[in-house]
Amino acid sequence: MISPPITLGQGLWTAAWLGLAVSAGAVERTLTIEAPAAVAPGADCPVVLAAGTDAGQGERIGMFQADFSVDGGRTWTGLVYLNNIEPATRQERVITAGPAGTSVQVRLRVAFRDGLAGDVDYTGAALRWNGSWGKWAEPPAKLVTVLVR
Repeated sequence: MISPPITLGQGLWTAAWLGLAVSAGAVERTLTIEAPAAVAPGADCPVVLAAGTDAGQGERIGMFQADFSVDGGRTWTGLVYLNNIEPATRQERVITAGPAGTSVQVRLRVAFRDGLAGDVDYTGAALRWNGSWGKWAEPPAKLVTVLVR
C-alpha cells in the first residue's frame, strides 16, 4: 500500500511538533547545595549554592534565595538573595558552625522565569506562589544539614 503524499503544511507541522517534543524533554534545570557532611565546633562551614537552566528562550533565574540556621531550624538568617540574574549562577559562602551537637542547615530555592514554561521550580513544575513557594520543606526548595561534631 502506498501512503498518500504529505503536503507542505502537514510536513512543517509534523517537524515543528517533533522539534517541540525533543526540546521539551531536553531541558535541564539544576539546584544544588554542596557542603561538608560535618564540621568542628566553631569552624568555618563552606557551602556552594548553584542553580541553572539550559531551557533557552529567555529563561533565567528570576529569584535565588538561600538562608541558613545554626539552631536546628528554629531561626533562619539570609545567606544570599539575587534577583533577575543570568540563566546560571554559583555562589560560595562560609558559615560559622555552632557548638558540638548542633547542626548547620542551609536551604535554597530558585524561581526560573521569563521562559516558555513560565515561572517554574528546578523540577520544571509551575510555581504556586501562594502555595509551595511559602513552604521551604518541599519543592521548590532544597535543604542540606551539616553536623557539628
